[in-house]
Amino acid sequence: MTRVRFTSSLLLAMLFVSGCSSVSFAADITFLNETDYPAHVEVSDTSRQAWLDLTIAQRDQETTVQEVIDQGEVWVFRFDYAGKHEQEVEFSRSELERLDWTVEVPQSFGDTLQRLGVEPPP
Repeated sequence: MTRVRFTSSLLLAMLFVSGCSSVSFAADITFLNETDYPAHVEVSDTSRQAWLDLTIAQRDQETTVQEVIDQGEVWVFRFDYAGKHEQEVEFSRSELERLDWTVEVPQSFGDTLQRLGVEPPP
C-alpha cells in the first residue's frame, strides 16, 4: 500500500513539473525610481486577478528583476508605498520592448504621496 502511495505521489509531482515547464519568462525588467519613496512593485495581466510580487524599487536607483513570468500582450504594473498610495501603469509588450524593458516609477506616484503628507523615509 505504501508503495502505491509513493508511486502516485511521484506521478503527481512529475505531472506538476511538466505542467510548469510551459511557463514562459520575459526579459529582465529594470525599474527606475527617481521619486523620494521606495516603491513595492507587482505585475499582472489585464485581468488584474493575480498579482506577481516583483521587487522594491529603491528610491533614486535602478532595480532589475530577472526572469519575470510573461504577462502576455499587456502588462500592468502596480506601485505601492507602505499601503499609503497605489498607482497602476499599463504597457503593451511592444512598448516595453521599445523601452528596452525599463519601467519608470511615475513621478506622480511620489507627488501624490507628498500631497498626502507622507514623509519620505530617512
